[in-house]
Amino acid sequence: MVTSASRTIKSAHRVLEILEYFDQDRRHATVMDMSRTLKYPQSSTSELLRCLTRLGYLHYNRFRRTYSPTARVALLGAWVKPSLFRGGPVLSAIDEIAEETNETVLLSTNANYVVQHLHVLHGNAEGAIDAHGGDTRPVLHSPQGRLLLSSYRNEHIRSAVHRLNADEPDPARHVKISDVVSELSALREKGWIIAQEEDGTGCVAVLLPHRRHMDRLAISIQARSEVIEERGEEMLALLLRQRDRLGSLCLEEDGTEEMNNVVRLPDPPKIVSYRRHFA
Repeated sequence: MVTSASRTIKSAHRVLEILEYFDQDRRHATVMDMSRTLKYPQSSTSELLRCLTRLGYLHYNRFRRTYSPTARVALLGAWVKPSLFRGGPVLSAIDEIAEETNETVLLSTNANYVVQHLHVLHGNAEGAIDAHGGDTRPVLHSPQGRLLLSSYRNEHIRSAVHRLNADEPDPARHVKISDVVSELSALREKGWIIAQEEDGTGCVAVLLPHRRHMDRLAISIQARSEVIEERGEEMLALLLRQRDRLGSLCLEEDGTEEMNNVVRLPDPPKIVSYRRHFA
């Protein structure tokens, strides 16, 4: 008879094999693809994939019925042997921002109708905000969420807001679609936000340069309201410098200017990316 412990071990083993599956030039895969390749029962494969999607490690595209890894997978183990593996420009930028501001710095993305903090570096300042990797926030009711949502076309924003209103059980938190589209259009032009929140904290956030087949990402500094009020412009300047530096690296690597424009969305392929995140 199979024990509970052995089932847990088997599930853990399968989760790791699923993540490794995507490491072999497979950007997207269906349940059947993985079930056949890994020789798992289709039912348990589907259950594991849904669980990994809820945790923010996979995206699910309802139109194509495919799964793909998120940026959270790329950040797994970034702390191991930092001299060897932590030299990537995004994590280095977060390190520099945290060192210069002494406040909490977050790398966030939007997935499955929520904002998820993929990576958090706690500040050393007294009263620095406490946050954790994997934490989620509502898309419409967080600065990072509104900023990330602004990078999509207006028709896609309307569709997402309609869905979010329908899923929100508290009528007081429903939003007017036309008001949201107007606000996000202004954010789209800027690519950054400085906001004060109801819980006594504030946030300065910027969109990072978007690249094909990658999550939309935002870097933000979270701090007490009085800190943001006093140092918000200084923090914004620092974030914009880092964003521009990362944009230059994207140009060097990709050899195309369109990767540096995260908010305009001029090319149709990025609509597919919308569906992947918000479908």
